[in-house]
Amino acid sequence: MDISTYAIPLPSRQSAVTRRLAFAVGLLFVVGVISAAGALFTIANHLDSDDVHETQFYSARALENRITASKNYITSYAYWTTAFEHLSGEVDVGWAYTDQNMGKTLFTTDGYDGVFVLDREHTKYALVKGQLVKSDISAYLQASASALVDQVQTQSDLTKPISTYSLFEGWPALITASAILPNDERPLGDPKTTSVLVFVDKLTPTKLRKLGSAYGLTNLTLALDETITDSPQKVPLDSTGYSLIAELERPGHHLLWSLLPILAGVLVVLTLLTAFLFRHALRSSRYVDTSFDAMQRSNKALEDANHALEASEERFRAVAEAASDWIWETDRRLVITYLSGRFSAVTGFSDRQWLGQNFEELLQCDTTPLSLWFSKLTEESHASDLRCTYRDQSGQTRYCRVSARPIVDKSGVIGYRGTASDITDEVAAHAQIQHLSMHDALTGLPNRNKLSRFLEEALLLNEHSMPLSVLMIDLDNFKPINDSLGHPVGDVVLQEVAHRLRDCTREHDLVARLGGDEFVVVLNGMDTHSEIDKFCTRLIGSLHQPIDHEGHALHIGASVGVAVSRRQGYIASELIRCADIALYQAKADGKNTWCYFESHMSDQIQSRRQMEDDLRLAVKNHEFLLHYQPRYKVDGKEIVSVEALVRWQHPTQGLLGPDLFIPLAEQTDLIVPLGRWVLREACETALTWPHDVLLSVNLSPAQFTHSDVVEDVREVLVGTRFPASRLELEITENVMLNDTEGALNTMNALKQLGVRLNMDDFGTGYSSLGYLRAYPFDGIKIDKRFIASIGNGENDRAVVQAIISLGKAMGLTVTAEGVETEEQLGILGKDECHEVQGYLMSRPLDKTTFAKLLKASRFEQQLDPRVL
Repeated sequence: MDISTYAIPLPSRQSAVTRRLAFAVGLLFVVGVISAAGALFTIANHLDSDDVHETQFYSARALENRITASKNYITSYAYWTTAFEHLSGEVDVGWAYTDQNMGKTLFTTDGYDGVFVLDREHTKYALVKGQLVKSDISAYLQASASALVDQVQTQSDLTKPISTYSLFEGWPALITASAILPNDERPLGDPKTTSVLVFVDKLTPTKLRKLGSAYGLTNLTLALDETITDSPQKVPLDSTGYSLIAELERPGHHLLWSLLPILAGVLVVLTLLTAFLFRHALRSSRYVDTSFDAMQRSNKALEDANHALEASEERFRAVAEAASDWIWETDRRLVITYLSGRFSAVTGFSDRQWLGQNFEELLQCDTTPLSLWFSKLTEESHASDLRCTYRDQSGQTRYCRVSARPIVDKSGVIGYRGTASDITDEVAAHAQIQHLSMHDALTGLPNRNKLSRFLEEALLLNEHSMPLSVLMIDLDNFKPINDSLGHPVGDVVLQEVAHRLRDCTREHDLVARLGGDEFVVVLNGMDTHSEIDKFCTRLIGSLHQPIDHEGHALHIGASVGVAVSRRQGYIASELIRCADIALYQAKADGKNTWCYFESHMSDQIQSRRQMEDDLRLAVKNHEFLLHYQPRYKVDGKEIVSVEALVRWQHPTQGLLGPDLFIPLAEQTDLIVPLGRWVLREACETALTWPHDVLLSVNLSPAQFTHSDVVEDVREVLVGTRFPASRLELEITENVMLNDTEGALNTMNALKQLGVRLNMDDFGTGYSSLGYLRAYPFDGIKIDKRFIASIGNGENDRAVVQAIISLGKAMGLTVTAEGVETEEQLGILGKDECHEVQGYLMSRPLDKTTFAKLLKASRFEQQLDPRVL
C-alpha cells in the first residue's frame, strides 16, 4: 500500500525529521532485542556449563565415596586376627565359606562379585558371585594379580587398603585389596609373605543407577571412551577403556525452550507495535486528522502487550508454586515482603503469619548472624548459600539451605530475594553416617574409632586431674555358643552383653565393642584396686547370669584385663595395649577373673606368644613324637594296655613334656590337629603289637569343644584299620563339667563305634560318682595323689579301697596310676585292684624301646611256670 495516497502533504522538513526519529527508534529497538537475546543465550550457556561441571563433580564424588566405603569394609575383614589365623597359610575353607565368615553373603548382601585371597604364587581362595570356585583370579580379572599383590605388600602402612579399576569378566569393576593382618601385637615378619584379600565390585547398571540416585544423577552408567569422546561430563576409569557418564539436565537448554516461545510472542507484539508506531508517526506528519484513530489502535496494541505480560507472570507463578523450594523476598531491613505458595506446604505456616515479620525471626544460623551475612552480599557477588534452621508448625526443628541475592536499583540495595531448600533428610542422613562411623552396628556401642577419640580427649583433659581405668573384656564360652547355635544366637548374646555392660557403668563412663566378643570399659575417676575390684566383681557376676533365648539358658563368663592411667601413662594406645596384656594373663590364670597390668607381664606375654608361634610351626613341621607307658595287671608282670603320651622335640629347648605345651594348645585350638595326629600315630604303631594289648589315648576337653570327636575317631579307625575294641579313650571330668548333655551324647556315640572309655584322674571331682552312674565308662583310673599317700595312714588307704570297691560294684576296670614303690604295689594287690601303672614297672618309652620291652615281657610270660 502506498501511504502517500492517504496523506496530506506536509512540509518536507517535518517529514525528514520524522523519518530520522523513526530510524533512530528502530535502531534502538533492534539493539535492545539483540542484547536481550545475547544475555538470554549467555545465561543458558552458563547454566549448561555449570550443569556439566556439577554432573562430573557428583559422578566423581559418588565413585570416590564407593571406593571409601569399600576400603572401610575390606579393612574390617582383613585387619582381623581370626581372619589372619584362618587365611594366612592354607585357607580354612570351612571357616571362610561354610561358616559364612567370608562366604556368599558378601555377594548376596554386600554386592561383591568376586572375593579372592592371594599370595605371590597363586590364588588361595576364590569366590565368584557367591560360589566357591577353584580358578585363578587371572581367569576373571584383566589386571595383573602379581602387580596387585606387590602394590599392597610394598606399602609403608600395610593396614591401608588400595583400590584400582580393571575389567572383571569383561566389565569394569572396582578392585579393592588389603593385606590380611592380625589386630593384636604379634610380629608380622616379612611383609611379602602376607596374604592379600581382594574384593571385586562390578559396576553393573543396577548398582550405578542406585549410586547415581543417591547423588541426584540421572541414568548414571558406563560407556566406551571411543563412543563419548565429546562428552565433557565423563569420569574415566583408568585404563579400562570405559568412563562413568550421567545424563545432563541441560537447564539452559530447557530455559531457552521454555522462554523463547514467550519472548518470541512478546517480540512479535512489540515489533508490530513499533511498526505501527512508525507508520502512525509517518502518517501523523501528513494526516493530522487521523491521529485519534492511530491512538486507539496504539491503546489496543498496548492492551495486548499487557495481557501478554500478565500471561508471563502467571507462568512464572505456576513454576514457582510447582518447585520444591520456596521463594522469598525482603526489604533492606530484612522484613519479609513475599513468600511463595510452597512456603505453607513445606513449613506448615501460612504466608500471612510471616509477611511483615523479620527474616531472622523465621530462620536462624548457628555459624553467623543472618544480618551480617546479608550485608556481605553485593550486586556483583554470586548467589550465596547458607545452612539455617527453623521450627515448623509442629515445633520440630528442620534444616534448609538458603540462597540469596540483593535487589538493587539506582539508590543501591533495596532488598533481598532468594530460595530456601529443605535439607532435613540430607542432614539426618549425614548424621547417621557419622554415627555409624563411630558405633558398632550390632550393639550400638562405640567402636574402636570412637574409643580412640574418647580416650585421647579424656586423657588430654584429665592428665593432671581425674584418672582413667581401661578394662579389656573377653567373653568366655562365647565361641561354642556361636559355633553350635549359629551367628544369629551369637548376635543375641552380644547384644545382651552390651546391655548388661551399660547397666554396670555410669553415665560418664564408656562401653565400646572392638569386634567379635571383645569389649572395653573406660572408667572415669576410678583407679584404686578396691573400687575396681568391686566393679569387676559386679560386672562378672552380671555376665554370669544366664541369658534366656527361646526357652534355653545360655551361660557365658568374662576375663578382664585392667590398666590404670596413673600407672601406665596417658597415651591411649599404650593403655589399651597394657589392658590387652593383662587380659591375656587373666585368661591364662583360669578365666572368669580379672588381672591388673604389671610391667613383667610384657615379657611373659612375649615369651608365651613365641611359644605359641613355635607350637604352630611344630604342628606344621611334625615335630612331635609319642612315648608309650605300659599298664600291668596288679602283679606288675603282664602288660594289658599301653598309654600313648605326646612329647615335643623342640628345635632349641629339646624334648618337652605335655605339661609345657598341652595347655597352650588347648587355648589356641591347636589341640584339634595335634589330637588327631596323636590318635592316628598311636593306632598305626599299635598295629604292630600283639592283638590282646589295648591302646589308651587321652582326649582333651578342648577337643570336645572345638571339633567333632566322634568323626575324628571314626576317620582314624577307618583309615588305619585299627580295631575299635582295642582302643581305649581316657577322658577327664572337665569334659562333663563344660557341657553335661553334649558330653553324654558324644560318649554314647563313641561307645557305638566300639571303643572303650576310661575316666582319668578319678577322685578329684566332687561329682564323680554321679558321672559313673550317668556316663558309659568301662573303667576308672585312681588319681596318683591318692596312691602316693596310700602307705601313710589308714584314711588314705580307706579312700583307695572305697574306690576299688565302687568300681567293682559297677562292673568297671580299676587302674591305679603313679605306682612308684613295692609297698604301694603290694597294698594294691591285697586290696584287689585290677591294674597298675607307674615308674615302678616302667617309665614312658620311645616306640623302639617299648617294642623291645613288650617283646621281653612276652618272652618272660612264656617261661613263667604259672603260664606253662
